[in-house]
Amino acid sequence: MRTLMTTAILSFAMALPGLADPRPVPIRGEVQSYAPGALKVVARDGKALDIVTPENLQIVSILPRKAGDIQVGDAVSTTAVPNQTGGLTALQVSILPAALAGKNEGQRPWDAAPDSVMTNARISGVAASTGNQQITMNYGDKTVTMDVPETVPVVAFGPGDATLLQEGADVFIVAMLADDGSLSADRVIAETNGLKPPM
Repeated sequence: MRTLMTTAILSFAMALPGLADPRPVPIRGEVQSYAPGALKVVARDGKALDIVTPENLQIVSILPRKAGDIQVGDAVSTTAVPNQTGGLTALQVSILPAALAGKNEGQRPWDAAPDSVMTNARISGVAASTGNQQITMNYGDKTVTMDVPETVPVVAFGPGDATLLQEGADVFIVAMLADDGSLSADRVIAETNGLKPPM
């Protein structure tokens, strides 16, 4: 189960929109129904989506964390937007399993908000700032400093099962969009105990 969960999270961390078909497409929405092989989701824009899934769909749960839980050496995947000081302000921080440290590090555009970016990196410094936690991340020869407001969701991941895919549950999926417009996915990050995917 740990290997499957780690693989699922790695796929999320590697999500890169804009590639040639078939290409990954981030989907955020609510479960309409789920049965092995078929997941129906109502996206945030109201569109109903049919997603083909394998019998062994990997379901990832969300674990609550706080900014103070972020430690030097952690592998993280963050979503952030530029701030007025020329740095970045986090919209969410996902603490990844230790096995993912050093995997797929880098920064790329993301679709969570205008001008948002996803940064996959390792924490090299943590410091308290006024009303914020400030983290320093390194990938390759790049250093990124990011403010993490107290109100920003900080999460980790664990194994889940089909009970998380009840009607109305929030999910985050990186689905594959084929040339014919069909969608497929082999993993889903699901709302857990009221904690919704913040990606």
